Amino acid sequence: MLVAVLMIFVVFSFTGVAVMNVSFVSSQQSAQTKQNIINQYQAESTVNQALWRINNGVDSLASFVDGPTISVYDTVNNILTIKVDQFEMEQEISLDLSEDTHFNRALASDEPITTNGYDAGYEEENRERVFPFMPEADMNFFMDNAVEVHNENWKQWNGGSNHEDDEDFAEGIHVFTGSFISLKNMNLNNCTLVFTGIFVGFEHSNVITAPTPIDSADAMPALVFTNPWNWFVVNAEGDHYDKEDKISGAIYTAGTIILKKGELTGPIVGKVISLQAGNNYVNEIDFLDSEFPEYYRWTKGFKDRKHYDWPKQIGRWRHNKWGKKHHHN
Repeated sequence: MLVAVLMIFVVFSFTGVAVMNVSFVSSQQSAQTKQNIINQYQAESTVNQALWRINNGVDSLASFVDGPTISVYDTVNNILTIKVDQFEMEQEISLDLSEDTHFNRALASDEPITTNGYDAGYEEENRERVFPFMPEADMNFFMDNAVEVHNENWKQWNGGSNHEDDEDFAEGIHVFTGSFISLKNMNLNNCTLVFTGIFVGFEHSNVITAPTPIDSADAMPALVFTNPWNWFVVNAEGDHYDKEDKISGAIYTAGTIILKKGELTGPIVGKVISLQAGNNYVNEIDFLDSEFPEYYRWTKGFKDRKHYDWPKQIGRWRHNKWGKKHHHN
C-alpha cells in the first residue's frame, strides 16, 4: 500500500513538473509572440512614417532613427530599408519604392476621373490613378523638333482615297497652332500631333500611330493638346456607327477628353477625363494596353522625369532578417 502511495506521489510530482514546464514554455512563447507583434507594428509604423516623409518633403527625410528603429532610403535604387532592434530580436525589411508616373497608367489625372460605371477593359496593373499634379507639356521641345508647323484656323485636313485634297504628312512631330480645325480619315504613322488651339476635333475614322520606342528609350506621344479650354472627343461621328478612331500612343490634354468609342492603347493623361456613352448608348472604348505595353513608360515632351517629385509606392517587400539575435562568444 505504501509503495502504491509513493508511486502515485512520484507520478503527481512528475506531472506537476511537466505542467509547470509546459506553463513556463507557453508563457515564454506568449511573451515572444507579443514582442514579435510589437516589433512588426514598429516596422510597419516606420514604413508609413517614411512614406509620408518622402511624399510630403525631400527624399532624404526618409532616412532617420526613431528609438529602436532605423529607416534608410537609397535614393539611387529607390530602396527603403527598415531595421528594428529590441527584445533581443532583429528585424530588417526592404521595400522597392519604384516611381509611379502618369504614363504608367491607362487613365491619369490630378482630378477625379469620371468612369460613369463603364469598364474600358484595361489591365489591373494599368488601372487609373489620380496624382497630385499634372506633367507639363514642353512646347520648346515640340517646336524645336517639329517637321512642320500648321498655323491655319478653320481648316480641315482630309485623308483617304475618296478625297481629292488628300494630305501628305511627313513622319515626325506636327504642331497645329490654329483653332476650329479637324482631321478627317487621316492615317498617320510614326507621328506626334500637337494642338495649341481650341475646338480641335476628329471626324470619321482616323488612325494615328506614335513611333514605337526602341529598347529602353523614352516614348513619343501620339496626341498632345496644350490648351486647357479645349474639349477633345474620341467618338464615331453622327450616324457612322462603323467609324472609329484608332490611336496608338499616349494622349495628353491640359483640358478635357471625352472617351466614347474607339481603340486606344493609352496611356491617357488629362486634366478632365470622362468615359461616356456613344451613339449606341453604351461606351465602346477598347483599351489595347496589354498588346502595346511599350507605350507605358516615360514620354518625351514633358521635361525630364527627374523634374518632378513623384509619389512613391510599395512594390516588392522582402524580409532580410526576422528573429532572435545570435550571440557569438
